[in-house]
Amino acid sequence: MASPSPDREEQANDWQQRAPAWTRWAGTMERMADRFNQPLLDAAGIADGQTVLDLASGAGEPALSIARRVGPSGHVTATDLVPEMLDGIERRAQAANLSNLSVRESDMQALPFEDESFDRVVCRFGIMFSPDEGKALSEALRVLKPGGRAAYMVWGPLEDTTVFVVLQSTVRRFLGDQSPPAALPQFRFGPAGSLASVFEAAGFTDVAEQELRFHPRPEAGSGFWRPQLDMSFGHRIRHLSSEERQALDATIDNAFEMYREDDVYRLTAHIRIVTGDKAKE
Repeated sequence: MASPSPDREEQANDWQQRAPAWTRWAGTMERMADRFNQPLLDAAGIADGQTVLDLASGAGEPALSIARRVGPSGHVTATDLVPEMLDGIERRAQAANLSNLSVRESDMQALPFEDESFDRVVCRFGIMFSPDEGKALSEALRVLKPGGRAAYMVWGPLEDTTVFVVLQSTVRRFLGDQSPPAALPQFRFGPAGSLASVFEAAGFTDVAEQELRFHPRPEAGSGFWRPQLDMSFGHRIRHLSSEERQALDATIDNAFEMYREDDVYRLTAHIRIVTGDKAKE
């Protein structure tokens, strides 16, 4: 069974505090996250000319990648609870000359769209934060056109993704946070089949789950973890003095040493992609 998620107000406040860091690292993370974006878009069947709804768009991915794939005859609507996130997406879309992307402040549990408005609904690493995932999936089904498809990406178990293992344990210990890592909402759909069962209960057909495992090999000593640290914990560590921040950084570097082999770190990452279709009329 999936673990509890934060309520909507708590969630919105948390992400509002994270927004500056997400916007700051958006370009860097776009390049790093392409290995996640493309399998998700492939699973969703994103194609030229489609109308696509991207939920919990964050700093802009995969919405920007979707806009490029659907082309000028298609359109993607990027949504998020946090206006500051959407402002950043608009700036990035304008800089990339993507006129087929619009933004809309939206709660995935109460979408402000008409029935049967979209060919596809996509959500990357967002459904785990919904207070009521069943309602969110029902809303996605409602706004899909008959024959349309939804594709959602979630993290596998915490212990299967090295960056989170190291950062969560190291930073939380450094900050004196004693809450159990198992309570982290990011990984509430880590167990196989946990999100697929929500799809089925919401009324999707032909539900399928795909498991992907990656083996990143970042250069040792490169500080590759800094964007993730800032996006996950920036709002909690900004009060640290320069000496304390140096100590934290050194502690993180030391924690990654156990994964070092020659000049690289041997890491792992585990994700799941769940898809479901809306029955044709």
